[in-house]
Amino acid sequence: MTEQQKYFEKLVKDREDSAKTLEKPSMRGVKNSVIEKYSDQAHFIYELLQNADDAEATRSEFRLTSAGLYFSHNGKIGFSVSNPDTEDADKEKNTLGHINSITSIANSNKTESSIGKFGVGFKAVFQYTETPHIYDPNFCFKIERFIVPVKLKNDLQDRKTGEIVFYFPFDKKEMPVERAYSEILEKLKKLVYPTLFLSNLQEISWKADSENGTYLKETKEKTKYDNIVYKKIELLQGVNSNISNEKIVLFTRSIANQDHTYSIGYFLDEKGKLTPKNIPAFCFFPTKEATNLNFILHAPFLLTD
Repeated sequence: MTEQQKYFEKLVKDREDSAKTLEKPSMRGVKNSVIEKYSDQAHFIYELLQNADDAEATRSEFRLTSAGLYFSHNGKIGFSVSNPDTEDADKEKNTLGHINSITSIANSNKTESSIGKFGVGFKAVFQYTETPHIYDPNFCFKIERFIVPVKLKNDLQDRKTGEIVFYFPFDKKEMPVERAYSEILEKLKKLVYPTLFLSNLQEISWKADSENGTYLKETKEKTKYDNIVYKKIELLQGVNSNISNEKIVLFTRSIANQDHTYSIGYFLDEKGKLTPKNIPAFCFFPTKEATNLNFILHAPFLLTD
């Protein structure tokens, strides 16, 4: 048994003890408040895209079926597990394992320069499933009782080599299958510039029983002036046979002594001229804050739910 496998077995016992506490009548509200934390439906989709980008994925795919949702990506960084006894220290050193993080509450392994390595946002998936499944080159496991990792005996049959796959079966009693399917499908159709401010992810595709779509980002030009990076970007969005594209001139500057960046983007019309567009403020993905500006603004804002 490898060290990682030993840590996994140790983590199972630790999370089983924690789950007993969460299941007490006095603590049920904690779990519910975490699951219902986000006001918009299917918020976890953005969280999955954040995680894929952090794993250095360039392509991702959602596959929606009547039984559940699959999400796969070609990320280079697989799942890890660290010693449950040293989680506080590991979090401070940014060495907390991915499985430790995804099976905890508000104990994320994300750093100040990352945007979502299994923070609380992932827990929104429990609005639709009781048992998220994860198939990874290092580990294949599911999560039961909200925080308990359980090893899976078999890998996903059609998983590509090196591919990371999440599967969310629609097995939650309080969530009718038809509603889960329709809410997630509606979200997939209406993602707002989901790749624009991500570092690695260039392509997002999705498939449902009778529908499909894609979001693509292509950088046409890139130049650096002092500490400002200029990009000319083309975004393509398609739902079934309806395809649209938009061109954006993006200026990005790094914050001194930090890995964070902030950007402003100007939309171009078909003739290449600036065209006004009123878009909510972005923090990697859209917020609900109106800027009343004629261009798009992105920054590492401190967000509320």
